[in-house]
Amino acid sequence: MSAVGLAPLALVGMASRVPGGSDVDELWETLSAGRPKFGPVPAERLSGYDEQTVGTGGLTAALMSDVDTFDAEFFDVGPRLAVWMDPQQRLLLETSWHAMESAGIPPGSLAGQDVGVFVASATSDFRDSTVRSGTMDRYSMVGSVTTYLANRLSYQYDFRGPSMTVDTACSSGLSALSLAASGLRAGEIDAALVGASNVCIGGWFSSALSYLGALSPTGRSRPFAADADGYVRGEGVVCFVLKRLDDALDAGDPVLAVVRGVAANHDGRCGGPVKTDPGSQARLLRKTLAQGGIDPASLGYLEAHATGTKMDGAELEGLRELCRGRAGGPPGRFAGPAGNLWIGSVKSVLGHLEGAAGAVSLAKAVLILRHEEIPASGGILAMEPDLEVRAQEPDTAAPALHWPGSASSPRRLGVSSFGLGGSNGHVVLEEAPAQATGHGSPSPVESLLPVPLSATDAESLTRVANRLADFLDSAKPDEFAAIAWTLQTGREHLAHRRVVPASSLDELRAGLRSLASGEPVRELQDCDGWLEGGTFDWRRLWHRPPERRVTLPGYPFRRTSLGFVPRQPQTGRS
Repeated sequence: MSAVGLAPLALVGMASRVPGGSDVDELWETLSAGRPKFGPVPAERLSGYDEQTVGTGGLTAALMSDVDTFDAEFFDVGPRLAVWMDPQQRLLLETSWHAMESAGIPPGSLAGQDVGVFVASATSDFRDSTVRSGTMDRYSMVGSVTTYLANRLSYQYDFRGPSMTVDTACSSGLSALSLAASGLRAGEIDAALVGASNVCIGGWFSSALSYLGALSPTGRSRPFAADADGYVRGEGVVCFVLKRLDDALDAGDPVLAVVRGVAANHDGRCGGPVKTDPGSQARLLRKTLAQGGIDPASLGYLEAHATGTKMDGAELEGLRELCRGRAGGPPGRFAGPAGNLWIGSVKSVLGHLEGAAGAVSLAKAVLILRHEEIPASGGILAMEPDLEVRAQEPDTAAPALHWPGSASSPRRLGVSSFGLGGSNGHVVLEEAPAQATGHGSPSPVESLLPVPLSATDAESLTRVANRLADFLDSAKPDEFAAIAWTLQTGREHLAHRRVVPASSLDELRAGLRSLASGEPVRELQDCDGWLEGGTFDWRRLWHRPPERRVTLPGYPFRRTSLGFVPRQPQTGRS
C-alpha cells in the first residue's frame, strides 16, 4: 500500500490534437457534442491489410485529417530529416510546445534544467511501413526508433532530466504520468513533460488487432453496452506539464488541476494475457486514493477505460469491489450530481487511442473540472450509492450534467487505463485550488503597458495577432493585467517582434486587430532593445505584477504535408 499523504502535484499546462479537435477547446466541443469521429480508413493507411483473412474490424477508425503535416522550419528541422521522422515525433514537438505555452512557461527558460520527459506510445506504424517499403536513409534510425519520441523532445528543448518512451500498451499514458509523479515527489526533477501519441498509418497492427477479435467489425464503439462487439481505433497526441503543487503556486503557474494520487500495477496471473482482473483494478484504485487520503465516496466521476468490448463489465465489478471494501461499506452517497458516481468513456466519441488512451482520458477529466460539466451526449452510466448501475444511451441531444464547484469540498474524479498485457494505471484528480491574490491587485508603473507579440516571420505574426484577438473576444476586462503579464513573461520571444501599447482589454484587442490588418501601431521607446532582438526586464514595468499567468492560445504553426512514409531515398539539406 502506498504511503498516505504524498505531495500533491499540479497539472499546469495541457495541449492536444485529436480528430475533431486541434486544441483543448475544440476537444471539449467535440466531447460535448458526442458525435463519433469514426469514418472509413483510407487505402493509403491500410498497406498490407487483408480483409478476407482478418475481417472488417480495421476498416473504420477515428483519424486526423492532417496527421502528416509539420512546421519543420519552426523547430529548425531540415526537410530531409523531417520526411524521415515518425509523424509521432512531429506531433509531439508541436503539441509539447503548445503545452508549455498553455502553462505560460517559455521553453527556453527550462533549458539545461532537470526536466523529465516521459512519452507514451504503443505503436510503430511508421517504422513498420518503412521496413515493408524497403527504403532507407541515414535518418532512418533516429526518425523511427521509439526511444526518440521522448529523446527528440529532450534534445529539442535541452532538458537534462530522465527521458523515457513508455510502452505498457493501453495504459502507457498513465504509466508515463506515474513515472513523472515519482520523479517529482522524490525531488529528482522539478518539472515534467508528459506526452502520449498514437498514429494509425499502416495496416499491420490493425490486421493483428482485427484477427485477435479486438476491433469492432461493425465500426461502432459502445462502451459498457450489452451488444458491444469491439473497439474502434483512434489517433492523436496529448501533452501535459507537471510540477509539485507548492512550486507551481509559488511560480504563479496556471494550475489546471491537482494530481492527488497516481499509481500503476499489474494483474500478475489473476487476469490473462489479454484479459483484465477486477480485483487488481480495485487494489490499484485503493492504492491511488490512499496517496491523498481520499475516500471513494468523495469521487463524483470516473473516466473509465471501457473500450467497448465484453471485458468492460470487469471495470464495474472492480469499482464495486473497491466500494464494498471501504471502511463502513458502500457510501451513503457519492459526490457527483444527484449523489451518484457518474461513469463515461472518451472512446465512444474518439475511439481507442491505445498508447495515448490514458492521456486523452486525463485531458477530458481536466476539462470536466474546468467547465463544471460532465458530457452526457456520448453515453454515460450512473453508479448509485447501493452500487447498482443504470445506463444512458448515447444521445447527441442529451444535456450535460452540471457539476459546480463548492467552497466546502473540492470536486474529485478518477481516470482509469488498463493495458492489453495486464499493466494498469489510475489517477485521482482534484479541482485547482482557489488562488488568492495575496498582496493585492496588480499595479503597473504606467497605465499604458507594452504588450509584446512575436513570431518567426511577419506572416506568422499576423496570424498570432488575429488568433489572440479572437480569443480576447470572450475574455473578461479584469483579466487584462494577467494577459499582458503572460505575454511579457510567459512566451518564448521569437525573431519577428512587435509591441501593442494598451491600458485595457479593449485597447489590446483593437491594437491586435490593427496590427493584423497592417495598420501602424504606436511603438514604445522603452522596448526598442527588445524589438531589435535583445532582452527586456518586464518586471520593472510593474509596482506589483499579477500573481498568476493565464492560459492563452498556442502558436499557429505553418504546417506542410510530408506524407506518411518516404517512398524513395531523400537527398538535399539535412
